Amino acid sequence: MLYKYNQSNKVFNQVKNNLYIMSKVPFMGISKKRLTKAIGFTKSKRLTNNNLEKIKKIFIKNKKKYLLYWYLTPAIKFRSYSFRFSSNCILQKGSNMGEKIWYLVKNKKKSFILIGSDIPGINQNIISKAFYDLKNHDMVIGPTEDGGFWLIGFSKKKKISYPFNNIRWSTSNTFKDLIANLDKIKISYKITTKLRDIDNKDDYCKNIEGLEINL
Repeated sequence: MLYKYNQSNKVFNQVKNNLYIMSKVPFMGISKKRLTKAIGFTKSKRLTNNNLEKIKKIFIKNKKKYLLYWYLTPAIKFRSYSFRFSSNCILQKGSNMGEKIWYLVKNKKKSFILIGSDIPGINQNIISKAFYDLKNHDMVIGPTEDGGFWLIGFSKKKKISYPFNNIRWSTSNTFKDLIANLDKIKISYKITTKLRDIDNKDDYCKNIEGLEINL
């Protein structure tokens, strides 16, 4: 968390960390299609709602430190079990993951971190560490156990080239391809905490088993 001195008021104004959460809204035919096909829409919808509510509950207690934005498709308003998502909602733009991320880079002036919504192990300490790491690098990336990435952040300290060319999305090579691109175009980066995401039935079952163990 940063503080900016305001000479006119002679006080320190808190500069919030900008955190974007990327997600599909939990509508029929919209939620994660591969997972929905395997476990059914009801369970898939419940998972998405629970994940989004967990993230909101984590950071709603830290409004002074974090400013949350919801980067959604295909709608920008919906209701979960406990919350209405209607403010700070942005519609995703782009035909693939790289273009959707780059849309934010091009249109947002301040540094930010973007995370996926399907990450069971997320907590405030991990996000705080990622923002800390971003202070001294152009980018920060959080890898997933299956070869993708769940977190990506941009310091906006300088203009950078498009880093998502020729990436094999949704494969075990995604993270590796991104790192190769960053090295090639000489963008400084920090790799932060590796976490598991929920993309398929096996991931879902492991998550359910983990919840039962922690009860």
